[in-house]
Amino acid sequence: MLFVLWFKFEPENTHKVLELWKHFRYPSEIKLINRYLLIGRHTSLAIFEAPDEEALLKVTAPFSGLGIAHIVPAMPLDEAIHVKW
Repeated sequence: MLFVLWFKFEPENTHKVLELWKHFRYPSEIKLINRYLLIGRHTSLAIFEAPDEEALLKVTAPFSGLGIAHIVPAMPLDEAIHVKW
């Protein structure tokens, strides 16, 4: 399943977060699509596919002491417009 993760951190943790991102390796079950730093927002963003909740915890746990992780499932807009409600 596709997920969007945004991680909000305090300005004083910027250097720590960037250093952790430099060395962080996603678990093998995660398919990373891309990751971003939102300039001036003290927020990083990642888009990835994950098979289950355990994989989500493996991504967020290393950063848990530095800010708040928000994760939501997502789907491409081209697919969403074909969903019948």
